[in-house]
Amino acid sequence: MIPAGTRLLHSHGNYVFPMSALTEVRLVAGTAALLAITAVLALAAGTILRNAAGAITAVVALTVVAYFFSVPLAVLPAGAADWLLRVTPAAGFAIQQYVPAYPQVNNVYTPQHGYFPLAPWAGFGVLCLWAAAALCLATVLLRRRDA
Repeated sequence: MIPAGTRLLHSHGNYVFPMSALTEVRLVAGTAALLAITAVLALAAGTILRNAAGAITAVVALTVVAYFFSVPLAVLPAGAADWLLRVTPAAGFAIQQYVPAYPQVNNVYTPQHGYFPLAPWAGFGVLCLWAAAALCLATVLLRRRDA
């Protein structure tokens, strides 16, 4: 998918940043893992809340809405966007970052410019921690309520 998209963009005169094959694999596999772990988080939220609509709303608010307010819409100030992308499950979107931030280059490294405050695997780790915590809480509540 990525090589086909790259060729299509090149044929229309668009510049595409070069990336290694390992970065492409991380993007594809990481996006699939991001969706899978978010589904696990939604399952745990559904077990905790015992309400499918409430669980879907909570997970979408924590992940997608936090991401959209921080990156594409750029409604939030840079500090608030950085904070949201560090502590909410939206940090998992860092797995899709393919341009590294170099400390010796003076640039604006904000989410609005495509740079996440956490490294790709660290951001994914934050999402995994949220899912693990939600699963632990769901397990405890399920055993107490249905035991």
